[in-house]
Amino acid sequence: MGTELKLSVLGFGNMGQAIVKGLINKGILPVHSLLIYDPDEEKQKVARELGINVCSAPELLIKENKVILIAVKPQMLKEALSPFKNDFMKDIVIVSIVAGVPIQFFKQFFNKPLLKVIRTMPNTPALVGCGITGISLSSECSEEEVKIAEVIFSSVGEVVFVPEEQIDIVTAVSGSGPAYFFYLCEALISAGEALGLSRDIAYKLAVHTLYGAGALVKSTGESPEVLRMRVTSKGGTTEKAIKYFQSKDFETIVKEAVRSAYLRAKELGKQNLSD
Repeated sequence: MGTELKLSVLGFGNMGQAIVKGLINKGILPVHSLLIYDPDEEKQKVARELGINVCSAPELLIKENKVILIAVKPQMLKEALSPFKNDFMKDIVIVSIVAGVPIQFFKQFFNKPLLKVIRTMPNTPALVGCGITGISLSSECSEEEVKIAEVIFSSVGEVVFVPEEQIDIVTAVSGSGPAYFFYLCEALISAGEALGLSRDIAYKLAVHTLYGAGALVKSTGESPEVLRMRVTSKGGTTEKAIKYFQSKDFETIVKEAVRSAYLRAKELGKQNLSD
């Protein structure tokens, strides 16, 4: 980027805080480059403790900085954006982490058909700096906005760029994905308990297995299939369990579950655009 990024943040909940803390802790942005607005006094206190300037009114966010991160809940979005509606300038860049809200919503809401919008789908591991964010940019965005998106979201993990028509797939795979792994972890804990382990031991075994398996895939760069085959000895315990999964058509169950999440994401996007 030609000049130092200055970022305004509307909404300072868990994800907003994770991104801001990532930017500060990694030395990507100094605190004086950040402005925050959140009506919640406790969240304001958190921001001030980090040394960040807190705006007294939301409209001040766009008077100082040209890039604004929208980090509010979908049901609060219109109310949160209303103070800007008549003062929004065309050179403002919107970076949205609001789930299910398409780029076109912002263009229509502000009546700015050429508005630059960066739509993103981070996931909850961003809270510990291990997330992955899917990013889509409106056609008005340039290489400058690509760099802005990379700077912001690399602070909390990895990034991938996809066309907006694929962002609902990202939502279904990685946005909702942590819950799938948590669900599997729950089932492993329950299975261990059913066989006689204490909950504490079953929990520790399942959680560390989940964590270690993910780390192994990431660090080796090998496919999950190769790693699975390496663990699966012929005639052994792992093979027995895998064959049971296969007999229940586990892969189809996962595909259909992800597809149902994808279809729901598309429905929500249409609802937000028509509301």
